[in-house]
Amino acid sequence: MAVDLTELTNFLAAISSVAVIAGAGFVVLQLRQNAGILKATLRQERSNSAFSMLEKITHESFAKRRARMYEIEKRAQASNWESFDNSEDDFEARNFAYLYELYGVLVREEILEFRLTAETLKYLVVTDWEIFRPHSEHLMKIFGLKVSPWGNFEWLARKVNEYMQEKEKTTG
Repeated sequence: MAVDLTELTNFLAAISSVAVIAGAGFVVLQLRQNAGILKATLRQERSNSAFSMLEKITHESFAKRRARMYEIEKRAQASNWESFDNSEDDFEARNFAYLYELYGVLVREEILEFRLTAETLKYLVVTDWEIFRPHSEHLMKIFGLKVSPWGNFEWLARKVNEYMQEKEKTTG
């Protein structure tokens, strides 16, 4: 009987070892599956964000708002910012620039892919930054800032410009 118990104990130990190894394999398989699901979810979220951005910049209200911002910025610069600070026009222009600021943050945090954003915005962001640069410099001056309040907007415009220039060199 003692021999039978020893054999049974060895047999159960072997089965236990196999069960632990199989369990570890199952855990690895489950982790891989979860990683795949997370990647697919992230891809979907990025796509949703990109489509949301496209909807905003292709909607007719964006074009109208953008034209209005150009007028506001040119008028403010021409008047040397006289009676502009903290006006409705100032806040409206800041709000418009903040849209690009958010896109810059989303790209830097890799929520939006840079290449997709660059291909979508192209020179739109570059041109708009040139219009808003004096406003940024003005805000830096009046608030005593050492960096632009729209640093991510500026960064995005610079990076998109570099990307587009490089693309032009390689394609034509």
